Amino acid sequence: MGKSRRIESISGFTSLFLTLIACTVSFFTKSYYMHALFVLFLSIVLIYFGLIKQSIIYVLIYSFATFWLLEMVPKGVLIISPMLLEMIYKFIVPVMAGYLSFRMPSGKLIAVFHKIYLPKSIILILMVIIRFIPTILGEMRTIFEAMRVRGFTGSIMKMLSHPLKTIEYAFVPLIFRSIKVGDELAVSAIVRGIENPSKKNCYYSTKFAITDYLIILVSISLMLVSLIF
Repeated sequence: MGKSRRIESISGFTSLFLTLIACTVSFFTKSYYMHALFVLFLSIVLIYFGLIKQSIIYVLIYSFATFWLLEMVPKGVLIISPMLLEMIYKFIVPVMAGYLSFRMPSGKLIAVFHKIYLPKSIILILMVIIRFIPTILGEMRTIFEAMRVRGFTGSIMKMLSHPLKTIEYAFVPLIFRSIKVGDELAVSAIVRGIENPSKKNCYYSTKFAITDYLIILVSISLMLVSLIF
């Protein structure tokens, strides 16, 4: 089964619920071991859905931050800010869970929002946010490619040594494109009938499969154990 097909097999409810559980575990568990166990579980979930490279990157970043907090900071080695490491340690768990929702077709998440009867104004905002992120990443790639072709960018050191030029050539057009893209996405949603009061049918199903039940069961079990211990 291909990567995209596997991601499409999971319910939008499951990905959002997993993100909520991840936030709870990350901010309320006090055990480093249980925290690491939940990271391991999330990495297995990402690998199952074909996101192997991303899973390895997240685990390496988490391992480095945890090692530095436990081994280097107590010895007084403060080359890296302990506050930054603590933020990485806390936020990488919900980021790993949220990445699964990010890679999921936006229609599956929108189907969930309709299913739980959110106000139409809230659904419109969420639709724009969900579709905005991948669209704006594409705009960033286009801008940096245009900069590279015109010779405005070279090495990373060149970009860092001329921060004002980098901001002028990259972020200024990105800001203007972001405003335009946001308006276009909102108009697109309205044209497609987001404000229509009639009942809407979704292309994607919100039914649960065995994988959904398994992920929910394991995540709840790990959350309870991590909160107890």
